[in-house]
Amino acid sequence: MDQHSRSFTTTIALYLVLAFFSIPHLIDDFLFDIPADFGISVHLSQFLAGVFILIYLGILIPLAKGKRGGVIGAISMGIFLALAGILKHIPLIIKPGPYWSGWFSEGLIIGMIITGIVLAITGIISLRITN
Repeated sequence: MDQHSRSFTTTIALYLVLAFFSIPHLIDDFLFDIPADFGISVHLSQFLAGVFILIYLGILIPLAKGKRGGVIGAISMGIFLALAGILKHIPLIIKPGPYWSGWFSEGLIIGMIITGIVLAITGIISLRITN
């Protein structure tokens, strides 16, 4: 397997790992009424969750086909979810007292942040190798 194939395969694997953290985290957000903090109704939240999954799959399909746009989409999703975790959740985790369901909720967020950052870096390397 050449360097491009390894980098590309790693990008796909990390994108799937990001789903492992981000989709349960999305459910965690709903369980703890986070959308209500932004004035978003339950129905709109459910609709937006569906849109998120469609966008996620819409990136996965071209990524799995080896398309450059899929890699760019994966990089964007990694950066977006890492930043969202850092800006919204890390300040809450740092505060004294329990955070949502405890270590599991924290693990989802930390995993999402780390995977998102590593995915972005790997995706950028993958793009550079193909040029």
